[in-house]
Amino acid sequence: MNLNERFNVLDDNLKLDPEVRQRAVSAHNRLGDLLIKTSVAKRTRLQGSFDRHTMRGPELHDIDKVVELADCYQELLAGSGGAQRAMIMIRDALAPYFRSARFEVKKHALGINLPGDGFNFDAVPAFNLEDGTGWIDIADTEDDAWEPSNTYVLIDTIAERNQTCDGKFVHQVRMAKQAVHHAGLSELLPGLHVETFAYQAITTTVGHSRAVAATLSMGAQLLGCQYTDPTGADRISDRLAPTDVVTARTEMQRLAGLAAEAERLVAIGDESAAARIWAGIFGEMFPHPGDNEKRFLQGLHAGGSVAPVVVSRPTPTTRAWRPM
Repeated sequence: MNLNERFNVLDDNLKLDPEVRQRAVSAHNRLGDLLIKTSVAKRTRLQGSFDRHTMRGPELHDIDKVVELADCYQELLAGSGGAQRAMIMIRDALAPYFRSARFEVKKHALGINLPGDGFNFDAVPAFNLEDGTGWIDIADTEDDAWEPSNTYVLIDTIAERNQTCDGKFVHQVRMAKQAVHHAGLSELLPGLHVETFAYQAITTTVGHSRAVAATLSMGAQLLGCQYTDPTGADRISDRLAPTDVVTARTEMQRLAGLAAEAERLVAIGDESAAARIWAGIFGEMFPHPGDNEKRFLQGLHAGGSVAPVVVSRPTPTTRAWRPM
């Protein structure tokens, strides 16, 4: 199995199960239809890494959605307590239809747990002024305010970069997120930061190994500096605690060094050694050299058809939303 084939297996192992994804979309649509039917919302829309197709699978981590409230509520909810009341409106509209659902008011979203579906949603109340900028105002219960959000602009920005990269970009972001996750950095370095590193590093169509190596290198360079999200509007570096930055930068430098060495080995024709390094970076999602690989190669030499080596996937689960 050559290095490209190994990365293709990694790519497949990091995809969300299509059936689970479709069930999640259907559940989102059911919630949205009810909110529109009860005149609470004028539309709803998925957001976050789920909608940007950059969510690291195979587990379904979270499902974020925007609930664009009907325009008639804008003045009513503008004052003190308005963000909190918006959450309660959404809860009261849905509760009669989902008797077993559990709701939780959070800073920006109403957490909605649907036990029957097995999904957790975070519904973000918002007002869309539809002024052509793509920005919306979202609820903030902690500051008791409505604050601007560029979530739709971010979705479009990532989609454009993915198109520029012939559809490879979102796959490569998921791979970089897997490297960060396997290194134990997911809690310190939320996914949007990894997407930002990738956005800065991957500007055209390149192979997976080169793209991930460039992303890790970019992360090592940017951590400790000021940087914005891919839209250029939100300086997300300010959200990281200084101690977390030091830890994440040290580990990212280590990963970047390993990836650079893997690329050097490929350049001199030693893909096997490079594969061992990448296996250490990605963990079990990346096919390690072993008996399965030997059978794969024997089948190729014999001219037979051999199933690719695939890492077994755990059963998809969900977990509560947290800001990326």
